[in-house]
Amino acid sequence: MKHLIKINVNGNDYEIAVKPTTTLLDMLRDDLKLTGTKKGCELGDCGACTVILDGKAVNSCLVLAADAGGKKVETIEGLALGEELHPIQRAFV
Repeated sequence: MKHLIKINVNGNDYEIAVKPTTTLLDMLRDDLKLTGTKKGCELGDCGACTVILDGKAVNSCLVLAADAGGKKVETIEGLALGEELHPIQRAFV
């Protein structure tokens, strides 16, 4: 059974129905099509899936989407200020 959550991602509000076992990583990639957050080890070791959740860096593969309901998420896509890249984005380039 899916649960309806409200979440703010990169400054945009969403209402999304998620399964209890869906990770924040999978919700971002599959439901919101934000593919900048990468799937790596899925164990929380590599950091490829790191996002900012309510101001703290977390491994999105270890956070259930339902637990992120009501919170603010920033992904790599949300860091740019218009055409100007954020220092983190520049570092990846």
